[in-house]
Amino acid sequence: MAEVYKAYHSGLDTYVAIKMLHPFLAGEEDFLARFQREARVVATFRHPNIVHVYDFDCDTEGHCYYMVMEFIDGPTLKTRLQEMAQQDERMPLNEAIRIALGVAHALDYAHQHGMVHRDIKPANIMFTQDGQVILTDFGIARMVNTATLTASGAMVGTPAYMAPEQGSQAGDERSDLYSLGVVLYQLVTGTLPYEADTPLGVILKHMNAPLTPPTVLDPSLPPCVEAVILRALAKDPANRYQTAGEFAADLERCAAGEPVEPMSPELAMAPVKAQGGAELPTLPS
Repeated sequence: MAEVYKAYHSGLDTYVAIKMLHPFLAGEEDFLARFQREARVVATFRHPNIVHVYDFDCDTEGHCYYMVMEFIDGPTLKTRLQEMAQQDERMPLNEAIRIALGVAHALDYAHQHGMVHRDIKPANIMFTQDGQVILTDFGIARMVNTATLTASGAMVGTPAYMAPEQGSQAGDERSDLYSLGVVLYQLVTGTLPYEADTPLGVILKHMNAPLTPPTVLDPSLPPCVEAVILRALAKDPANRYQTAGEFAADLERCAAGEPVEPMSPELAMAPVKAQGGAELPTLPS
């Protein structure tokens, strides 16, 4: 949905990142109003784990919409994972918990301010030179008209990290927590929970397929970490953590070596319910 450029801001005497949204988005109805509304909210965020947005504007003649953000002089989590995979290394458990905690704290702050991210994935998690975890791209998904995308057969989000309900309806804060659960699963096991040959196949697995418990892949994983992941990855949002604060609290218990109440496999696999309360139809895998 965008391209990012490194630029020098003479007024601030610092380098910044300029995210320029692709021109095709400007053709969507009311996009300018949505862009201004969402960018204005994100620009008010002041949190150590969320990228700082300095400014936003648009060139209506050139149909160019852009946001000016702090420049993070470090890698993304996606890059780190790729480098570790090439060296056949696994993320240390304490580092995996630290990263997930940073994102959980960022989400807790954003959710309390009425903003759902909708695209939590390693490519949107960055690190400063001193290792601080920074979550980027808040507001981008909500700037896009999801109704228009749905009509064209596209979706907002990345299938490997999308919550089951996002395959058929708009997600909420708990969808972000599911996506963070996928990231944590990947960090501690070295693999994604669901893979398939096509994006649709991945989404259907999120909706229907049983989850392989992380301890099956790594028997040394502490039970408390598995308990956090299983709750975060419950199919039905009602059975997940209801807030990012709850997610973070259990992760902090893990970091302290304290137990976390486990979730039954039956509850974790309970099907997703539609917004009216009825179960969504089960689709073939």
